[in-house]
Amino acid sequence: MSAVRSLGVERCGSSQGIESIDGIEAIERREGAERTDPPAPQCAAQREQAIRMWIARKESVCPYAPGLAHFVHLPEISSMRREHMLYFAEQLQIFYASKEQGKRVGRWMLLPHKEWSSHAEAHTEAERIFWLLNAAYFHLLNDEASVRQAMRCALPGYNRGYKGDILNPVVGHQPDPLGEAIPARSLFYSALSPLYRSKQFYRYSPASIIPLVYASEFQELKRKHAQVTQQVTFEMACGGLFELFGDDLPLDREAFQTELPLWGAMIDRIAEIMRAAKQGKSSFCASVKGCPASNLSYFRLCPPKLAQAFYDKYAHRLSTLRLIMQRSAASPKQIIGAAFAGSGLYTLPDYL
Repeated sequence: MSAVRSLGVERCGSSQGIESIDGIEAIERREGAERTDPPAPQCAAQREQAIRMWIARKESVCPYAPGLAHFVHLPEISSMRREHMLYFAEQLQIFYASKEQGKRVGRWMLLPHKEWSSHAEAHTEAERIFWLLNAAYFHLLNDEASVRQAMRCALPGYNRGYKGDILNPVVGHQPDPLGEAIPARSLFYSALSPLYRSKQFYRYSPASIIPLVYASEFQELKRKHAQVTQQVTFEMACGGLFELFGDDLPLDREAFQTELPLWGAMIDRIAEIMRAAKQGKSSFCASVKGCPASNLSYFRLCPPKLAQAFYDKYAHRLSTLRLIMQRSAASPKQIIGAAFAGSGLYTLPDYL
């Protein structure tokens, strides 16, 4: 089984490409250690520049980060008021029309009014903006029924994880899971922040930012560059381990890259067993198979003894997992879960 799982009204700066420049060594941050890097810049223009330089140095794991980008510095968004929805509808129209030298601008970078001070604050505001953007999307389509649902945070079709996080954060019409067509104006949404322990974590950024990209670009990259998608999955897994266990975790990257698909297969199989038990069916029925996101949610809810049983069965093929267990005293479930952290709208760390 594959381990690929699948990202005031001031507006400063223009839509411009983010090109590659010489890299700068990142400052290490260890688990539990006091921050040694400077605080995130507070001025809106400084925060935008920090994000641009971070992407230009290719320090972002996300393969969709480089490219034409449209930055917007948001006003304070403290409620689900209709005036906020109308503001986003106006900004959404501007983004859809954005072009640079005849090319579509594919990345929409939203900078919160101020830096998030905690993961809880980041999660709450990021989800509020997500629902307002959905309401704005359907407002532009004159679909007032969907606008009302979005304003109640109750649009159908969204799955939530074990911590309540939205697992398929797409603004607009959801892609058909059984088809190839992706709605042209639907946007994949995520939220990043500097609050994470490791700069290697997939959701770390030097300043709080909500990046959106056309959902069709994900499909295009997966179709044309499958190896890139697999490499990003691997880098996400490494970053997830560093976020939980510290940047000084001795990780044999070559061995881990070989072993990671087995971790993914264990997640899928455990999810099938959990789903089958809930439905009263055989775990080998086709109906108990699920998508990667839902499988991961089931895995996070499984009894630790079930994950331990799978480890015991395949221990001879799980040298990386065994070494991390010995170093950290963490269970197989904790370690595998850490490797697949980083999905959804905003990632709440397991150590909270």
